[in-house]
Amino acid sequence: MIRKALPSDAQAIAQVHISSWQAAYRDVMPAQFLKGLESTLARREAYWVRSIASGEPIVWVAEVNQQVVGWIAVGASRDEDAIGSNAGEVMAIYVLAEYWQTGVGIALWMAGLQDLLEQGYQRLTLWVLAGNERAIRFYHRAGCIEEAGTARHLERGGVPLVEVRYGLPIQR
Repeated sequence: MIRKALPSDAQAIAQVHISSWQAAYRDVMPAQFLKGLESTLARREAYWVRSIASGEPIVWVAEVNQQVVGWIAVGASRDEDAIGSNAGEVMAIYVLAEYWQTGVGIALWMAGLQDLLEQGYQRLTLWVLAGNERAIRFYHRAGCIEEAGTARHLERGGVPLVEVRYGLPIQR
């Protein structure tokens, strides 16, 4: 079941975020860094309580047997070059590893896409780690295309990483 997140979902959302990172990035980021994410649970939970209560971003959760197993956060694009361009953004989408390739991710994607359409956005953007092949395949299947010249550099756990922006025109 896909539904709008409630502030009471914040801890589950934070835990899915951490667990998803630990599974998806185990070959990209140091194990010590990923293990250390557990210590950020309370901070992440507090962030999601505030964010969900304020409605920015809008968060949808996927539940299986009344357990949150994934989520998507959508809203106005935060990119400077997107201001005034009627672009929405998928800020994050995470699913527990045991629910990968079960349809949970695409169900969340569709809920987020529908939400952006209802908000009147005509374009969707998102950022993905350049080496995250699973996510890139997912976005390609959804019709997203890498936007040339959008690479940005960051560091996590002492590892230099590159993110690239993907885009998709959306319409009713």
